[in-house]
Amino acid sequence: MAGESPRLTTPPKPVRIEQVFPELRSLARTTVRLHPRPGRPGTTESSLGGPLLWPADEPWPHCAEFDRHYAFERDLPSEPLPLVPILQLFARDVPELPFPAGTDVCQVLWCPLDHDPLYCPDVQVRWRDSASITRPRTEPPPVDLEYSADNYLPRPCALAPERVTEFPHYSDLDPELARRITAWEEQIERRWRYHYHLSVAPGTKVGGWVHWIQDPIWLTCECGHALEHLLTIASGESDGQSWKTWTPAEEHPGMDANGRPRRRLDRRPADLMIGDVGDVYLFTCPQCEHRPITTLTQCS
Repeated sequence: MAGESPRLTTPPKPVRIEQVFPELRSLARTTVRLHPRPGRPGTTESSLGGPLLWPADEPWPHCAEFDRHYAFERDLPSEPLPLVPILQLFARDVPELPFPAGTDVCQVLWCPLDHDPLYCPDVQVRWRDSASITRPRTEPPPVDLEYSADNYLPRPCALAPERVTEFPHYSDLDPELARRITAWEEQIERRWRYHYHLSVAPGTKVGGWVHWIQDPIWLTCECGHALEHLLTIASGESDGQSWKTWTPAEEHPGMDANGRPRRRLDRRPADLMIGDVGDVYLFTCPQCEHRPITTLTQCS
């Protein structure tokens, strides 16, 4: 395939934290790390920032809600802006997504300008049946580079989905368990930290636990059902600590005596910057037939 990525695998953790704290075993979840890497994906492939499989007779979505934008020194456009393709996932690659009946493609687009609240792109999601698209659009509308924020225009990336086991964010733990984990970290002189190295996967991913940047915010739909984490679109794949255990083995630079990478590590392969190194979390309600989507952005 044109956008095919090499196999990328998360290395074994230096500590099996669920053996140290057996109560974590019941909290384990599987997440699908998407591992976006620069490439040339096609319309029939899963991708981040690549072209979408879009019906030629369906209008392309635009955004005209500029009264909610935080434009700062940027002039606002006089015409609606075309939304930017962000993510396309096929069921054959990520069957873990809760695809509505009769669909096998999930498409995520957003407006390339900030919306209220601050540093939050306005997101739209489409669910499709790929077999029904017999006459696809050849290309999306051109990006309006004059008004679009560069940090919201991803570099086209192919994906290499990988299933990994993860554990709750530190703030999602029972307080007593969190206290005991902190005490254990002190015993091993903080060589490995639960939050950064041993718990929830950072980066762009599907399902599993949320890699919160700030305090957890678990939401409900309008019917009162608890929403589930659908996927995360991240500014980067790791940070100054988490790279040590979450960088794929095939790309890991190794550490010097001071715990620094032995060579430069590209932690932002898609060239996205959501606010101040933030993430966009998408939640959905699998109990509601229309699959409502709620988005939440957190920044460091």
